[in-house]
Amino acid sequence: MLTHSVFQKKIMWGLLIVCQFYSCEKLYDAPPNELDLAFSADMTIRDLKAKHVMGKFEQINDAKTIVAVVVADDASDNFYKSLAIQDSTGGITIRMDGIKLNANYPIGRKIAINIKGLWLGDYGKLIQLGAGVDDTDPANPSLLSIPQTLFDQIIKKGEVVANILPIKLSINQLNNNYQSMLIQLDSVEFSPLDSAKAFADFTNKLSVNRTLKACNSATILLRSSGYASFANALTPVGNGKVTGIYSVFGSTKQLMIRDISDLQMNRSRCK
Repeated sequence: MLTHSVFQKKIMWGLLIVCQFYSCEKLYDAPPNELDLAFSADMTIRDLKAKHVMGKFEQINDAKTIVAVVVADDASDNFYKSLAIQDSTGGITIRMDGIKLNANYPIGRKIAINIKGLWLGDYGKLIQLGAGVDDTDPANPSLLSIPQTLFDQIIKKGEVVANILPIKLSINQLNNNYQSMLIQLDSVEFSPLDSAKAFADFTNKLSVNRTLKACNSATILLRSSGYASFANALTPVGNGKVTGIYSVFGSTKQLMIRDISDLQMNRSRCK
């Protein structure tokens, strides 16, 4: 018959054996996996854009990664071979030589982009990210789109965010800091000449500008592609809010919607 002290000693030896068998050591955090590393941003979009001089082209030699969310894709064909992405510091348009980009890069998808070797340029002072420079016409060089064969090498796909909230601004508050970002304008309406008109020229596949104005008379152009699925739809006649991607052409402020659902304009017009 075991005494109480002998029984306690046997329990202690048993625990020691179990601990040795299962390697009872201090647990350390697992090293970050490849996906975690891919989504570790070491450059912001604001810092990336700061490298650009308007009218010039710059190749990026830094082995850096930007992490952002897609805020506009080509689902409605209002954005052609391009994505608008943003992080907490700013937005930028990526030129991509492919169609149906929304299948892999839908609105809300988090992406990580290896920017080494890519190029910065601008079109009408809208800063863009691409793959090189087309200088076949030396007087009018342009930014080349990223080839489809390089998409997976350069861009890592992450989770899809359910809801992206636009930045609420007035027309007068818009400036280049908001380029390619998702913004919302409240209490705006189409000018009388542009109300109840087709968004674009679907027949001839021509883009059209329609004027949006606030009750304080500030204005911005809503630009729509003739290839957009909503090109033939009529602009609302009421007042309300518009969500879209802020763009520029020179000194002209522009807005591009992703789809008709970006318009909620059922209130009475300005008096």
